[in-house]
Amino acid sequence: MSVARSFFSLSSLTLVSRVSGFIKVAAFAAFYGRSAEADMFLAVMILPDLLYRFLSEGLVSSASVPLFVDLRNDKEQLEKALFTISWIALLVSGIFAIFLSFNAEDFCRLLTPGFDQNHLERMKFLWALMSVYLVTGTVAGVFTSFLNAQNYFALPAIGPLLVNIAIIAAIFIVRGGAVEKIALAVIIGSVMQLIWLIYLTWKYGYLADAQRHFKEFDVKIAVSFVRSVFPVAAWISVLPFIPVYERYLLSMQPVGSVAALNYIEKLFNLPLGILSISLARVILPELSRLGGADRRRFLFKMIGMSTLVILPVVVFSVVCAESIVEIVFKRGRFSVEDTVAAAGLFASYSFALLPTTLCMIFNRGFFAARKYHVPFLAGLSAAAAQFYLGRPMVEKYGVNGIGYAAAIAFSVQLLVLFFAEIKTSVAQRDTNDVSA
Repeated sequence: MSVARSFFSLSSLTLVSRVSGFIKVAAFAAFYGRSAEADMFLAVMILPDLLYRFLSEGLVSSASVPLFVDLRNDKEQLEKALFTISWIALLVSGIFAIFLSFNAEDFCRLLTPGFDQNHLERMKFLWALMSVYLVTGTVAGVFTSFLNAQNYFALPAIGPLLVNIAIIAAIFIVRGGAVEKIALAVIIGSVMQLIWLIYLTWKYGYLADAQRHFKEFDVKIAVSFVRSVFPVAAWISVLPFIPVYERYLLSMQPVGSVAALNYIEKLFNLPLGILSISLARVILPELSRLGGADRRRFLFKMIGMSTLVILPVVVFSVVCAESIVEIVFKRGRFSVEDTVAAAGLFASYSFALLPTTLCMIFNRGFFAARKYHVPFLAGLSAAAAQFYLGRPMVEKYGVNGIGYAAAIAFSVQLLVLFFAEIKTSVAQRDTNDVSA
């Protein structure tokens, strides 16, 4: 299957999933608006959102896809690698989920210091419940990466759609009632997603010896995976502090600012998911099969294509921000005032779309080349910039300052990745000249 065809099929299914995501967010906004209960629930939803960011940044795929590609001609080793990596994902995410649950109060206080005790108690329960999503979602990420490495992209993308359908159903059933029931629907949806991915893997004939491989754990494969994924995991471990920091700053702004950020992130993630993440996911297996100059030519071709596609989206989002927010969210308890506030934040955040996209593409080039330390250093530089700029930007521009800080931070990350790629290219050229 060609890259173009794979991208089209994946982006089409992602579009359907994103549309369902908009229905989900719009329905929630209509029933809960920018209320304190919306702030409480959407603050806890940082866990699924963070896992989505982790997976989109390559927490699992960065190391597993190149490994699966290398083993594509050895079906027995391929299945063994799938179960080995799945066991690692289950163990690590399970330990992390237990840690988050036992320390729910501390995390909730850190995330929303302005909440009263009543909301904090409810939020602790929601936090512990949502921690389960980290386990099912991480294992689902392993199976998605496995299927992507075999050039299956479209059908695995139905998984997130199942999660959204479960949440939408719960929102209309609860109709403004206890958000705890909606949180339970998130967990049910994530289990449905995992079952779907396991079924697809079996359907494509990769679990024929599942009974035998299920209990096997290949130490060599595990060491290779952990060694490769460690720099990426170290870099991504910094990411949770950024949205936590953003929500910390916004919790001290007018009531509803935290909810506004959650609503706007859904808008921001629409083109990011349909175009940017879809392209990054499709090109990683192809980049992993290429090497040297071929890999670099293909990478820069994708960089140019991404720029041409995303730049008009950025311009449209900035110019039409208020109209977009009004169409998507302005109904029920989401007022005119809410629309204006959210539109300003959306416009400022849209400036981060192009550098974010290009960083994703560059990162896949380094993942495919097994140079995991470069995205790690670039990611740290971006995080440092965002922490440094966050408070002064919010003090100067209000809620919109969060978006400006993010745009500058991702631009810093992009520059680091670009110059690292150029340096690698020059070093390789010099090596080839010496060899000649």
